[in-house]
Amino acid sequence: MYSQSRIVARDLTAARRFYAATARALGLTIIEAQSDGFTLGHIADMSSPVLKVKAADAIAVEDDQPETQPAHVAFEAPDDFSVRAFYRAAMEAGGRQLGYPAPQPTGGRYSYYAAKVADPDGNCIECGWRH
Repeated sequence: MYSQSRIVARDLTAARRFYAATARALGLTIIEAQSDGFTLGHIADMSSPVLKVKAADAIAVEDDQPETQPAHVAFEAPDDFSVRAFYRAAMEAGGRQLGYPAPQPTGGRYSYYAAKVADPDGNCIECGWRH
């Protein structure tokens, strides 16, 4: 299940390029774009936001709270092929490798196949498939 999250981007253009590229592998797209941020959501259900990305200067104005960096966001993939597609797209869009696509150790009854990358702002973005 996706959970709605918010992250902060110092370079909104780089973040938009990164998330537009990686989202396609997971059936997501930019569903709302403003000058100070954008929202990712499901292609099939544009009313269901998954991740909000806001410009760092907009966060300071809105919340009057310190920026929390880096964040960790996890996306659920429908299969291992999608995890690998996400990882390739992330690397091509300026991401940095944190964990190659591979089976991950779990203590539960399910297997978990995942990859981890850092987005252009250093946030940890995980993509995984439980089966």
